[in-house]
Amino acid sequence: MRRLTIVRYLYNQALEQERKGDLVGGLALLPFHDAVELFLQVAAENHPEVKLTKSVEFMAYWPAFATAGLTLPYQEQMRRFNNARVEVKHRGTLPSRHDVEGFRATITAFLADAAPKLFEIEFDSISLSALVRSDEVRSALQAAEAAVREEQFPAALEHAAKAFRLSLRLHRYGDPPLNEDKRLFDPTDVASDVKWRGQEHGSFGRPSKLLDAVADMGQSLGEAITIIAYNLDYDGYRYIRTYGPVVFEMMGIHPAYHAGVG
Repeated sequence: MRRLTIVRYLYNQALEQERKGDLVGGLALLPFHDAVELFLQVAAENHPEVKLTKSVEFMAYWPAFATAGLTLPYQEQMRRFNNARVEVKHRGTLPSRHDVEGFRATITAFLADAAPKLFEIEFDSISLSALVRSDEVRSALQAAEAAVREEQFPAALEHAAKAFRLSLRLHRYGDPPLNEDKRLFDPTDVASDVKWRGQEHGSFGRPSKLLDAVADMGQSLGEAITIIAYNLDYDGYRYIRTYGPVVFEMMGIHPAYHAGVG
């Protein structure tokens, strides 16, 4: 399952590359090919009756599986896709956007059709949450996925928002949390310091609203910089910040997170 999760990750990377459009969208053929090839390698290992040579060519999987009584779909479409991938990788010839859309449809249909036959699972059920190391973040993501399957979309957003907020905290402070002198610099550190100074030096013991507003702005900018610096899905981040619930953090030895409206 872990290797199939990597297949899903490569497939998602290809979708992200295709969304960039224009000619660079044609580079999506490379991760699409990697996803299918790894899928076929894992399937061959899962079915020992499939006999392969030590160094197997991409299109050789189809006759090898057929000999073992397992028919792989979309052979001719995959041959055309593989030829286009060779043109991209070895000759720098990028396909048109229309062709990329067709190849994406073929890859998607192939994985959706072959996964139940070869692994007795639906390809859409393979979740990237299995790759998350933190037990707390992974649990929240899996709760979000379960809510989506039950069409409980508000609950799914709440679980996803809490997972996102917790993952940012673990990124900033470590897991388990590190002492301040051992942590790496984070863009939000300055904003946190400004907010603390506003609470410490506000007039008549009240927090300074100006410093508080500046600190909140700095927190938001630092968060966005973190997302961009790690080449994460910035559009997805914008959606969850715009449409997702506000997450309140109750501080303590083990911070608790509650999602709700602001």
